[in-house]
Amino acid sequence: MDRRDFLEKIGIGAAFALTSACLASCTKTTLAVDFSLNLDDAANVALKTNGGYVIKNGVVIARDTSGNYAAATVVCSHQQQSEVVYNKTTNEWFCNAHGARFDLAGKGLNNNGNGGLTVYQTAVSGTSLRVFS
Repeated sequence: MDRRDFLEKIGIGAAFALTSACLASCTKTTLAVDFSLNLDDAANVALKTNGGYVIKNGVVIARDTSGNYAAATVVCSHQQQSEVVYNKTTNEWFCNAHGARFDLAGKGLNNNGNGGLTVYQTAVSGTSLRVFS
């Protein structure tokens, strides 16, 4: 059965529903973010080491291998799974659900990551790290 036969068999409504679901699951998640972390707080100790990361308020915050802070949504654009973490070996965002990979700027690095990833800005002031959109 070819695509046309399949679409005729299931009808236009079902075809639209399938297409809409795919389009919705292959997009970035944008969330308004503005919060601060105390870098001296024991819960954030991983951020004192290059390659460490924490997850707070639906955001993964990392101290990359160069010592810079980066932040991104934990929700992967591939299938909206909340599985994004920081991978210090490759210095990139990685989704544990299906292997989507993203550079620190949110650009997809493989087929599962081609929808990109929402990233946030960071700013340090003393021992406070602000994460914001």
